[in-house]
Amino acid sequence: ECPCHKVISNSADHTCGICQRAIPALREAGAEHKRLLEESEQAKKGLEEEQKRAASETAESEALRKKVKELEEALTTKDNEHQSVQRDLSILNDKYVDEIEKVAEMQHAKEMVENELEELSRTLFEEANGMVASEARARHQLELTRRHLELELKDAHERLAAETSQLKELKSKMEAMIDSQPQSKRSSANPSDRGSVDLAQLFGLSKISEMEPASQEPETAIAIDGQLIQEFKEFVTQSASVRLAKIHSLSFMRHCQEEDVEPCLRFGNTPRVSGKKLTEGICSNTCYIEEATAEQVKEYERIILTAQQPPPPSRNSMSNKSMLWERLQTQYAMYQAPKGGCQTCGRSGPLTHRYRVSTADDWSFIDRFCRDRLVAVCEFYIFVRNIRAGLYSSRAIEDLYSESLRLRLQMFYARSGVLPIMLEELGVATQSIGN
Repeated sequence: ECPCHKVISNSADHTCGICQRAIPALREAGAEHKRLLEESEQAKKGLEEEQKRAASETAESEALRKKVKELEEALTTKDNEHQSVQRDLSILNDKYVDEIEKVAEMQHAKEMVENELEELSRTLFEEANGMVASEARARHQLELTRRHLELELKDAHERLAAETSQLKELKSKMEAMIDSQPQSKRSSANPSDRGSVDLAQLFGLSKISEMEPASQEPETAIAIDGQLIQEFKEFVTQSASVRLAKIHSLSFMRHCQEEDVEPCLRFGNTPRVSGKKLTEGICSNTCYIEEATAEQVKEYERIILTAQQPPPPSRNSMSNKSMLWERLQTQYAMYQAPKGGCQTCGRSGPLTHRYRVSTADDWSFIDRFCRDRLVAVCEFYIFVRNIRAGLYSSRAIEDLYSESLRLRLQMFYARSGVLPIMLEELGVATQSIGN
């Protein structure tokens, strides 16, 4: 056995086994060994910690790698979505631009419509105010006319009373004269001159005595159609109880209207006035006919020329085109513009008279032939109204029927255009009819 084993004891105090004294080198080596052991332990612990940390970091690295991969995939998806959104934004931008243009056009159209509506409202208000003012003027004029007519009616009643008394006296004298004359002198022997005789009797002229037969012929009984006389008797009897608006429901008046009045008021192929309206005005005694002066005719012709000229086109501040309302108003004004010539038949020629169906209507200018037609119908309806009023109650039915035939014959001559000639043959002024 080696002696060193005796010197180095196994005790931990690093002393000599022989002398029990501490061995410095051994103690230092033990201290160094202990220090190294501690460092080794610490190194092992640090290594384990580092390994654990390395493992943790490796795990975190894997997790981060996976997360990076996921983020890359998400980023790719987002890029795709971003590109899609960019495309959608581009499309929406184009649509937005289109919508802006459409909105601008709609705004422009809206402003145009608002301007037209404003102009239309202003025009309508102006027309409404004008209509109200015209109505007020017409009402005032109508009131003045009514007062004037009341005075004329009072005067007419006085004159009618005087004329009635004179007619009664004249009738009695004529009956005495007719009774004193032979039958051959009471009727015309020449049928071609029968119309002149009737007109002469209508105007109070005695032309029967001038038409003596060349030779005496045997007298023959001349009868009148009994049915026509019966219809006339029914008219005379029932006219007072029938309203004037329904007077044409009687057989006599219905036949007169169809056979004489309507043909007399039918002014050519293109009439400018309704025959029915004229008949209603004449029947209700609201139709006025008077002679037109030269100044009135000139003023009327000037109004016609002015109305037939189209108005100048107006310029809008927003557009050079006329507004819709102005175009429609211009077309309507051109359509409603009065035409020249006679306002009943449309013929061009001298306008000598004017008429209106009622006081609310404007005056219409006519020529002499159309005036003769209107006056002939007016005189027939004056006869009808006098019968309704009972002014002819003392006259015989045959006498009244003969006068109705003469008035119907006058309407025939008037619509045939030969009434002035027939009156001239009798030596009667053409203006005497209707006066």
